[in-house]
Amino acid sequence: MLYGTVPFKAAQMNDLHRSIIEGKYTLKNDISEEARDLISHLLEVDVKDRFGFNEIIKHKWFVNFDNNSIIK
Repeated sequence: MLYGTVPFKAAQMNDLHRSIIEGKYTLKNDISEEARDLISHLLEVDVKDRFGFNEIIKHKWFVNFDNNSIIK
């Protein structure tokens, strides 16, 4: 959603599943370092190392995010 395509790609469904399970993905080069870092933490295979809500909202990618713009 951040840049218009999915991170995991494969020609065959079994290969796609393997990529997801192993955490093998590609990101476009035209996204910011902050966005790349956030995505890598969201797609972390090890659940203990994967970002949860508290880590996400404190991430540097959200530094200039306007909390008042959230639709409730």
